[in-house]
Amino acid sequence: MTTRKKISKKRARRTPPRLSAPPKNPKGFLRTIAVDFDGVIAEYDGWKGRGVLGDPRGDVLAALRELHAEGWKIVIHTTRGVEEVGPYLEKHGIPHHEVNRNSDYETLGVKPVADVYWDDRAFQYSGDARRDLAVIRRFRTYSGRE
Repeated sequence: MTTRKKISKKRARRTPPRLSAPPKNPKGFLRTIAVDFDGVIAEYDGWKGRGVLGDPRGDVLAALRELHAEGWKIVIHTTRGVEEVGPYLEKHGIPHHEVNRNSDYETLGVKPVADVYWDDRAFQYSGDARRDLAVIRRFRTYSGRE
């Protein structure tokens, strides 16, 4: 009679990578990214009316999940109201902390304070406004929209 020996295989347990302390800005607050809704989080090819929201962009969702895991504060920055985009963000599991505000900073205006603004219509000032004018005049979004 032959006896079989059980060979136990140790399963490699995947442990999540240890993150260093959450990223902080020079003022000691969490690094914050303000993300535009239409054209960045959601597909967008022009205004179709209130409540008409494009499908979520998978690449952006993955990037936001990564930033969230790293400890970034995510603020959704949009011309739409929280009552319109809030349910969408929850339904699609889009990580975020606030919509159209950053409660870490009290401001007199409506623009939320952030370390980075991610927008499909953004243009970064180069330090030379005269040179920037040519780029501004022919600016198009990544999808070619004016």
